[in-house]
Amino acid sequence: MPDDDSLKVAKEGLSLVAEVIKAAGDNPQVKEAASNLGQTAVTLTKTINNVLVPLAAINFAFDKARAYFSGTFQQEIAAKAESIPPEHIIEPKASIAGPTLQGLAFTHEEPNLKEMYLNLLATAMDGRASTTAHPAFVEIIKQLDSEDARLVQGALRSSSAIPIVQLRRVLKGSAGFQFLARHLLNLTDTESKAPVENPQLPAMIDNWVRLGLVEVLYDSWLTDPSTYEWVEQRPEFLRLSKEPQLDEAKIDYQKGIMQRTELGKRFAAAIGLL
Repeated sequence: MPDDDSLKVAKEGLSLVAEVIKAAGDNPQVKEAASNLGQTAVTLTKTINNVLVPLAAINFAFDKARAYFSGTFQQEIAAKAESIPPEHIIEPKASIAGPTLQGLAFTHEEPNLKEMYLNLLATAMDGRASTTAHPAFVEIIKQLDSEDARLVQGALRSSSAIPIVQLRRVLKGSAGFQFLARHLLNLTDTESKAPVENPQLPAMIDNWVRLGLVEVLYDSWLTDPSTYEWVEQRPEFLRLSKEPQLDEAKIDYQKGIMQRTELGKRFAAAIGLL
């Protein structure tokens, strides 16, 4: 990044800090830092060390959070803001900047979550897109773990419905059935394309639904039969099919769809997925 651009980002970073400081009240450390807000990037580092870290990481990984905010954070947020034209860089709302920095203090060692926080902060700094960012999105990220954050991205990027199924044991001659596996997706390894099992996936999907990011429907499905051909090749289905069944019960599956909500679409845009 050219020196002028770096200085520009640093100065805008001071505005970010100012928003958080305004929200911090009469803390003596805050007042002292506020008197130095007109200085250069050196002051930004000092303010991060003396004010933001105590606010964001009290009694938790303090040294690590201090090292992150005084080190790589500045380069990372500068890189995120680099594509924003200078005339469109704005001060992010304190209601987004403060909680985001706090979230980063706790998760800066988890790349999937850190990326979401940094992208949300960059969106809040972009006058062309800042209305896309919402304080609720910080809380959504806080309620994801690293694996959640990785897997939900596929659902949020997709503009079309994703096939999903529930495996069940169906009793012969009866309308009754027993669910054996809920919310099964065709997870595969990114390199080998081999099926990958994740026992936590059903709970993750329930969490995405709870957060309003996706909806899952089993009274609707995709009409192309080939869309669900993967199901009977999944290790979960093959394993259950080999188990002895009483009363001539059989294993089958209930078709469904998973699709992002409008909230999920806006969240995806705010964290840089769209």
